[in-house]
Amino acid sequence: MPFSDWADVSDEEVKMSRKIIKLLLATVTLSAVCAAASMAGQWEKSGDKWYYQDDNGDYVRNRWVGNYYLGSDGIMLTSTYTPDGYYVREDGSWDGRAANLSSVADPVSSLGLAIYNSPIVDDEINWGEKTLSYNGRAVQIIESKDNVIHDCGTYYEIPNAVVEGAFFDEYDEHGYETIASGPVYVRKSATVDFYDYNTGVRSVKTAEQIYQMYGSLFEYKNPSLCTIGCATEFDAYGYITKLSVHGFE
Repeated sequence: MPFSDWADVSDEEVKMSRKIIKLLLATVTLSAVCAAASMAGQWEKSGDKWYYQDDNGDYVRNRWVGNYYLGSDGIMLTSTYTPDGYYVREDGSWDGRAANLSSVADPVSSLGLAIYNSPIVDDEINWGEKTLSYNGRAVQIIESKDNVIHDCGTYYEIPNAVVEGAFFDEYDEHGYETIASGPVYVRKSATVDFYDYNTGVRSVKTAEQIYQMYGSLFEYKNPSLCTIGCATEFDAYGYITKLSVHGFE
């Protein structure tokens, strides 16, 4: 519109033009914010539970996001103490107080505890060996179904573990079948009888040292855990305190 024509424009039309300009600017700003949010981590609610996806789209576990803590199952903790001793309110937010170290306690592994309280039995595959048992079955292998492993401070969590027993076909050839499943915990101080293929030297290492070497508790990295029953030990809390890491065992 030529400048000379502004004199013919009413006050109402001027106000309307200003509103349209503000609306356009707000739309552009909102679009920019939404675009940025789509590239960043975001909270997600399912029922009454909250989860958080990081920038890669992975659900966060066992760590803080701002003033909120996500547990081992990815669910935001509420009205409880976090593993490092801080209290979170009913809405999940940290209450601002210092850590209460007396509240820090490792979770009990129900699966590991069941194995710990079961008798030692004859190994069905490795002749002359003794092994762990679960629900009356000899434990041949404890392994992860994937390469997921969580560093929980003094221990590692293998969230998707399976306990496997042996089965035999008509020709007496063996295979493995799942007899139990669930999370398994491994003490960082757990011992490993380690063999160095390059030097031929045997030594005892800790699970933490193995993890630092491989980024896993298994030499082939995937799965994150693969230990044979006759080389595995548990403590009274159901945590693995001894394991094997070599594929040939």
